[in-house]
Amino acid sequence: MRKLLLFAFLLIISLSGCNTLRLMVDNDYSYETDFTKYKSYNFLNCEIDTSFVCTEIQDAIRRQMKARGYKMTETDPGLLVSYSIIRDRVDYKGYFQPSLDRWVNRFDLEDTYKTQQFHFGGGMILVSLLDAESSRLIWRGYASGVFNKKINKPVNYYRSVVRTIFDQYPLFAAGEKPHKIEDI
Repeated sequence: MRKLLLFAFLLIISLSGCNTLRLMVDNDYSYETDFTKYKSYNFLNCEIDTSFVCTEIQDAIRRQMKARGYKMTETDPGLLVSYSIIRDRVDYKGYFQPSLDRWVNRFDLEDTYKTQQFHFGGGMILVSLLDAESSRLIWRGYASGVFNKKINKPVNYYRSVVRTIFDQYPLFAAGEKPHKIEDI
């Protein structure tokens, strides 16, 4: 009987692992940026298709920016937000960098970019933050394996992916006090 219970338990655990979100998530940022000055944002004008995926991703980004205290504005935003949905295999150049919050807090860190090559399968979502004044890319977060056919996509799947990407961006808008970001 014990062997049967142990077998059933192991079977349930192994089957539940088939539906878990298995993504590679990382981010890159500009060492030259003063991240503490930004208060507002707007989305870049782009051709957003009317698919459910695009709508859910943009709504999820809006939620994450709001949770960090950023105000969406059409006039004079500090940040411009862009995102890309890439459904195919991607080869991507990223960087080994200290975590963003450690860099902003000025811990004694080496300030050189060390490149690394990624080979992503199953597509990816990239979220980019650009300085509105200079149009310079200052932060990019990405998740790969998003469109992997092996994953059963639960309700709010893309919201969860965007939340995982923004977990790499632990900063708050200028003047906002850090607080725990609830799962929104």
